Amino acid sequence: MATNPWDVVSVTPAAQSTGSGWDVVQQAPKKPMGYGEMLGQAVVNTPASAGRMVSGLYEAVTSPVQTISGVMDVAAGGLQNVLPKPVTDFINQFETNPEAAQRAVNTANAMGGMYKERYGTLEGIKNTIATDPVGVAGDLSTLLAGGAGLARGAGAIAGPGRAGAAISSVADKLSTASNVTNPINAMVKAPGIAYDLASALTKQGLSLKTGVGTEPITQAVKAGREGNATFVENMRGQVPITQVLDDAKTNLAQMNLDKQKDYRSGMVNIKSDKSVLDFAGIDKAIKDAESMAYFKGKIKDKTAASVLSNIKDKVSDWKKSDPAEFHTPEGMDNLKQSLWEDFGKLGMEEKTAFSAGKQVYDAVKNQISTQAPEYSKVMKNYTEATDQIKEIERALSLGNKASADTAMRKLQSLMRNNVNTNYGQRLELAKQLEAMGGNEMMPALAGQAMNEFTPRGLQRATAGPEAFLAYSAGGPLLAAADLAASSPRLVGEAAYKYGQMANALNKAKQPVTDIFKKLPVSAQEARLAALLAAQSNQPYRIELNNMLPNRP
Repeated sequence: MATNPWDVVSVTPAAQSTGSGWDVVQQAPKKPMGYGEMLGQAVVNTPASAGRMVSGLYEAVTSPVQTISGVMDVAAGGLQNVLPKPVTDFINQFETNPEAAQRAVNTANAMGGMYKERYGTLEGIKNTIATDPVGVAGDLSTLLAGGAGLARGAGAIAGPGRAGAAISSVADKLSTASNVTNPINAMVKAPGIAYDLASALTKQGLSLKTGVGTEPITQAVKAGREGNATFVENMRGQVPITQVLDDAKTNLAQMNLDKQKDYRSGMVNIKSDKSVLDFAGIDKAIKDAESMAYFKGKIKDKTAASVLSNIKDKVSDWKKSDPAEFHTPEGMDNLKQSLWEDFGKLGMEEKTAFSAGKQVYDAVKNQISTQAPEYSKVMKNYTEATDQIKEIERALSLGNKASADTAMRKLQSLMRNNVNTNYGQRLELAKQLEAMGGNEMMPALAGQAMNEFTPRGLQRATAGPEAFLAYSAGGPLLAAADLAASSPRLVGEAAYKYGQMANALNKAKQPVTDIFKKLPVSAQEARLAALLAAQSNQPYRIELNNMLPNRP
């Protein structure tokens, strides 16, 4: 038995041996990495690379003293390396801890060696991109940020002239590029994107399970965030179902009041215009309109003839009145309003009479606009407001002739986007009514849409079979969860509570947010600092600590 642990127990000679036990077998040179292979490996290694970046950031946050010390060592050591030796010798005379100065130099040298290994050759660059793509992005961001800082300094030295402006422009571009390549930005945005995606998918899934659509769930969460009890009161049946209809009509009345107020406000300057207008255009309009009511002196449309007779009498009376009072823009506007009373309320079956009266009405309006251009602007706003009110009134059946039942069905249909083809337009008009009238309607309608415990529409028929399948797959707990997710009432209660919790969390983090707002750094600068901290604590850089003596 061998007594030496390094004794050779057995040797199998290589083929065609020269007689030496240490023959060298020739090894083929390593094939350079192709760019396609580099990109493929970079994709595969991105999660691990990002994990190292996150780990470095975690170490930076949990060990801030070491992080700051490491960054300061690199900076101080780099400064010692670039300064002339007589200068560093003079500075070191005042250094109370020579080991700290040497440690800084060693740290900077080691960091420089690491960068040389990563980027010193083409193969090194390709290998670094392949194995650590996120780290490469961080290194590039740091380099660009440093270039931006140098460029800004050069721009300040160059002064406010053309050269200084050009250098500052370069600095801005480098800063933007640094911000784009900083992987910390992606890490900051990723949770928000993931949250939004998960929230949208959850909302969409619950809207399909309950049959209520996405709008009621959105309104439920919003009501919870804002502490709006209207949603809960309507969902639980604690208020009359027609209260929302009263709010809608109140909003419409407020829109009419605002329209009149804006009109009166716009007419203030018009009233100060005392110019006297002529009636030539109005007389021509009356003559042209008579062809719609008469044929060679014979009446062919009795209603139109009656309307024009009244209009002619009013215009004639206005002509005889004091021009300084009645022929001004203000006076003619009152004539126009008086003419509207003769034809404006005619039904759809009196189209000819309406058209005849409208022709003269428009002639008066055009005569005023020609003399007072400001009047045209006032009337344009008034007309647009009137048309908007009429469209809302028609789409939601809020007119005096519509029944409450019809109006309620129109309002409740706003929460179900599969009920009618013009859902989007109707919902938009309702939101305009809510915004301009001042009384909220959407929370109440959403609450009414989610007041039942059983699903709506076709989902009501499929809820039972789906729960049975859930029971078969996961037992009673999964079946109960499936039924709960199908209940508009339970989903509504949960969405409202979720909104309340989100609001509470937002209030809790506000003091921290306020503190960060007071820090003298921008968001971009803070993320660059986080990148530097993460880089200084990544595994391949933590190894530097083991190379330095007396490192804490």
